[in-house]
Amino acid sequence: MRKIVFLMFLLVTCSLLFFGLYRFVTAQESTAPDSVTLDNTFGKVSFSHKAHSAMGECKTCHHMGSTDQKCDICHTKDAQLDAKSAFHKKCIDCHKEKAAGPTGCMDCHKKQ
Repeated sequence: MRKIVFLMFLLVTCSLLFFGLYRFVTAQESTAPDSVTLDNTFGKVSFSHKAHSAMGECKTCHHMGSTDQKCDICHTKDAQLDAKSAFHKKCIDCHKEKAAGPTGCMDCHKKQ
């Protein structure tokens, strides 16, 4: 009888953990924007976040795993790798590696 109670408890606990994890993951995905526009002095950069997120895991681009923190919090102009360099390295290197996507300045930056 104790084994049955223990197994039922274990089953319920695992189900709740799985459901909670599933809800957490789907909530994170559902709050992501379809597109992103980054303002800067050289011209706005807009891209489809939805298309990029379909290509891989969030941590591929959001290397710290956090999607709710802006990059320039750590990548300041005085940091070893400022925000401009971090974006250029991450985006352009990935586009070159996959032989897809823009790599030229004006391919991404649009003056308005």
